[in-house]
Amino acid sequence: MTPEEIQNERLKLAANWFNTLATGVLTAGLFVPAAQFLFGVLPANTDFGLVYATGGVCIVAGVGLHFMGQWTLGGLE
Repeated sequence: MTPEEIQNERLKLAANWFNTLATGVLTAGLFVPAAQFLFGVLPANTDFGLVYATGGVCIVAGVGLHFMGQWTLGGLE
């Protein structure tokens, strides 16, 4: 492999890492508020505003991480 091909593969792996991390953050951030809303899995004294706000933060963070992966792919030669 040429040095350019090696660099491209490293960039692809980094972009894949960002995208996989984004998927995990989105999954965790959406699962807990959805489970609370549908099944009431958290204790009664839990601040639900905090649960839903954390879900919103996870959505924004997941989308941001996905775009970081896209930005990383912009460096391909």
